[in-house]
Amino acid sequence: MATHGDLSLHDLEFIGSQALRTPMRSSAELNAQIGRTVHIADETMQLSGSFKFRGAILGVRNSKHGVVAAGAGNFPIAVGLAAKTLAKSAHLFMPSDAPLFKLEQARRTGANVEVVDRSALIERANMEARKLGWRNLHAFEDIEMIAGSYTLGSEIAVAIEESGSNSNAVVVACGGGGLAAGVALALHSSHVSAEVYVVEPETHQRYALSRARRAPITIDPTGDTCCDALRSRKIGARAFDILEQSNVRLCAVNDGLVWEAAALLHRVCDIRVEPSGAIALGAVLGGIVGREHARVWVIACGGNVMPE
Repeated sequence: MATHGDLSLHDLEFIGSQALRTPMRSSAELNAQIGRTVHIADETMQLSGSFKFRGAILGVRNSKHGVVAAGAGNFPIAVGLAAKTLAKSAHLFMPSDAPLFKLEQARRTGANVEVVDRSALIERANMEARKLGWRNLHAFEDIEMIAGSYTLGSEIAVAIEESGSNSNAVVVACGGGGLAAGVALALHSSHVSAEVYVVEPETHQRYALSRARRAPITIDPTGDTCCDALRSRKIGARAFDILEQSNVRLCAVNDGLVWEAAALLHRVCDIRVEPSGAIALGAVLGGIVGREHARVWVIACGGNVMPE
């Protein structure tokens, strides 16, 4: 993180003191079905049900007063829980097409939750932050969110070192890019032997198109996706720079592979994952991750989905 200078070791240690350490799950049956050793970094077990809590707890701590946040589900849930943990106020904006389960989870944090049209999310959050004089924490543009993902990447780096493997692939979902950027930066900083695969839904390839243009652009999706947490139309500027400097591989996955991966994780690993959290394994099932990697480390980034 030193290359981005805005955060200190103290910040990363604070996240580590508040977030749960992610279990690295494995299954002989999963390995047999995929044909190589697979480890699942299970962030469905994280506080708030997703990796977002890691960055949210730091962002809320750094907010002088209350905090405003806008997002489709996992981010406002995480901010609401972080605010409750640190005894601060939060005003959350969520889209009217957000899954009901995620709306309920956000409300259970005790934060004020306002449902608005998806197209008005950012504008309403900005207006509320100005009115209250609170910080408007962004899901992937703010450095604290990338720092949270960095701590997850550091945990994976330690697991890779302990495995003794010199042939590794780390597969991570990409929406706004905060998760992928933080993980890639941590792996690069640790100097472990690992190639990073960044996975987008086929309908929302904002990073792929931005890479082609050599700058972040806003996309018009080619369709819808079951990955509700990965519907951002633009990759974050800071995340884009980090990913480009990290020489990551980029791929896209269709919804069919996502559902297949989610079902497989539930059946053989007892991991109840939301579609966005299954997309990384979908890339492995689709044969996108090179066979030259003996070990594959897949991030199941969220599990906020109805139990049934």
